[in-house]
Amino acid sequence: MTALLEARGLTRRWGGLVAVDGADLTVETETLHGLIGPNGAGKTTLVNMVTGVDRIDGGTVHFRGGDITGLPAYRLAALGMARSFQTSQLFDDENVLNNVMAGRHRHISYRFPHTFLYTPRTSRVERENRQHVLTILEQLGLGDDVKRLVAELPYGRRRLVELARAIASEPSLLVLDEPAAGLPGADVEVLGNALRTLRDSGYTVLVIEHNVGLLMTICDRLTVLSEGRVIADGEPAVVRETPQVIEAYIGRSEDA
Repeated sequence: MTALLEARGLTRRWGGLVAVDGADLTVETETLHGLIGPNGAGKTTLVNMVTGVDRIDGGTVHFRGGDITGLPAYRLAALGMARSFQTSQLFDDENVLNNVMAGRHRHISYRFPHTFLYTPRTSRVERENRQHVLTILEQLGLGDDVKRLVAELPYGRRRLVELARAIASEPSLLVLDEPAAGLPGADVEVLGNALRTLRDSGYTVLVIEHNVGLLMTICDRLTVLSEGRVIADGEPAVVRETPQVIEAYIGRSEDA
């Protein structure tokens, strides 16, 4: 397979603390790749560097064959990298449909005067994008919430709306930061099925998640961080049996 994202030797320092220490990450095209590790392992910091949210103190990042090291998030979004966050980034006073439609901005094909005048072309493009969004919402089990204000939704449903908006941009790489956080069991199952469907449809997905059971069952490959360093990388069945992983991650908590 071809590597869509390649990070080499990524390092991030906070004063005397090294949050990420020479980490490598390779995400291959059309795969579902999980990033796991104990609390404080540096997972979110690593992804923040890769997605242009945080500064890179050392190392390089290549995306779609080009060097994107240090590029800001808005430039990476234009290149086809979509990102969700641990905290909600939704518009509470807008309904679910409008929130997800915001993710279609890259695919609005009309310009002036269609931007200011509701022309037949404006109507056609809006209708096509709306239908695309409605399909995504149905796939994620949000079909009945289309007209509800985001502020009215429980936390778990909001997380699914954020996922829907990220998918709506049709990214080359979809990066999800703890998408299952706060979801009840039924919604976790919906999420897992949706992520598999995305992968099977040709999307490439990188997921940070504390729900190890979910990632072990759906991911093609896992990368494990501990104290800012990569301690394992490979197929879930292999990673599961790696002694360093058992000691650093699973072995620290019976709940894990």
